[in-house]
Formats: sequence, structure tokens, C-alpha cells
Amino acid sequence: MIKVTKEVIDLCAENLLFKLNPGQTDLIYEEFNTIMAQIDFLKGIKGVDDAEPMTFPYSEHQRFLRQDKPIKPVKAELELSNSHSRIGNQIKLPKVVGNKNDEMDE
Repeated sequence: MIKVTKEVIDLCAENLLFKLNPGQTDLIYEEFNTIMAQIDFLKGIKGVDDAEPMTFPYSEHQRFLRQDKPIKPVKAELELSNSHSRIGNQIKLPKVVGNKNDEMDE
């Protein structure tokens, strides 16, 4: 496995045609190290490699799931009337993802 460095992150971003802003490489590098530490922790759990994958978590309770039935959709204007902040036909939400240098929109 290739050791992930800041240079590797920059190269991957370039190959994917992403332009990273200043500070984003550092943020991704820190996050990647956190993820790798969590993976290493999971590897240390006794018997984790012997556990059977859970491909469908509801197989034991499948009888309780209802069948989907087509229904008439609700008018967009009615749904949008519940929002206090709109932009045209969309609900405006606060920004929740960004880098350390971004300021939150109010």
C-alpha cells in the first residue's frame, strides 16, 4: 500500500481534476490519519476477520418491512411553505461542510 503523504493527496487531487485551496491538503491529511487509526483499532479486535459480513441488516426482521406503494406526491409549494428560508424552489440550509479557512454563512 502506498504511504499517504501530502504530496500523494495533491497528486490524487490533480489526477481527479480537483483544485485544492490552501489548507485543504492539510485537512485531508489529518482526516486520513484519523481514519487509518480507526482502521488499525478495528484490526485489533479479536475475531473481526472471522465475522460474517452483514450484507442486509434486516434479514431477520424482513417480515416487518412494508411494501412500497406509489402515492400522489405533495405539491412543492406546500412543502416549501414549512421553510423559513428559501431560494426559489429550494430550501436554504446552513453550510455544514467546508475547510478550516471557510467562514460559516449566516
